[in-house]
Amino acid sequence: MADDSWSNKTVVVSGGSSGLGLHLAKAAAKQGAMVTILGRSSEKLAVAKEEIKRSANHEAQAFAVDALAPEDAIDFPRWLESNSVDLLINAIGRSDRGRLEQLNPPDLESLFRDNVLTTATMTQTMLPSLKKARGCIVNIGSLAGVIASPQMGGYCVSKFALSAYSAQLRLELQESNVHVLLVSPGPIRRDDSHNRYSEIVHARGMEQSGANAPGGGANLKMLDPERLSEAILRSAFRRDLQLIMPNKVKWLAAIRVIWPWLGDQILKRNLKH
Repeated sequence: MADDSWSNKTVVVSGGSSGLGLHLAKAAAKQGAMVTILGRSSEKLAVAKEEIKRSANHEAQAFAVDALAPEDAIDFPRWLESNSVDLLINAIGRSDRGRLEQLNPPDLESLFRDNVLTTATMTQTMLPSLKKARGCIVNIGSLAGVIASPQMGGYCVSKFALSAYSAQLRLELQESNVHVLLVSPGPIRRDDSHNRYSEIVHARGMEQSGANAPGGGANLKMLDPERLSEAILRSAFRRDLQLIMPNKVKWLAAIRVIWPWLGDQILKRNLKH
């Protein structure tokens, strides 16, 4: 496949002002895509636009959008009406640490809102434009939506729900030729990888459980966000059904479906305590 597979295509990244969403926006811009990033903060969007321009030598558009109420955004609904969208990447999400018995209903509701409803709302809003182009939707899930972890109860529940949403959406959109790709990555390298959950881990008394480690203590090498972004764009271009990274975890996911008891034992042996 050519490196410019998304050249001159319209790519929208919801959650494109930071994190993996920004890496994906830069990767698409480097391929020559017409990139539009969405986020809540106008200030963060302005910084992200400059970073994309500096990294890819390519201009990007940006709209301040609340993913749960995109129809209220200034200018974005009008832009959407006049454009077809080749690729929508839903990169909004929030991780968490804690056992289910430690979480109250508002905790679970908040995780479900950030990890499922944002994606569902943005997808619903973008569908007419995606159907014009017979485009592709990429939902950024997690390994936590494929394999449960005792350190990330509420996060796993919400990401499993996103996996189910993606599978159902893909089936329902087959007749319209809009494709859905679910991406399920392991821990992604970032500057604060080893301490970003310190406060919540302390509040929930989980210091000795390995919960503050990337992936909730899973024995996995962290993924490079740039290489991951390139892999996601390739997978979307091929219209794959699912991308699981690292690749070896596919086997554990399959084992847990066929032999759940064995899968649980393998997972337990590969968690840091």
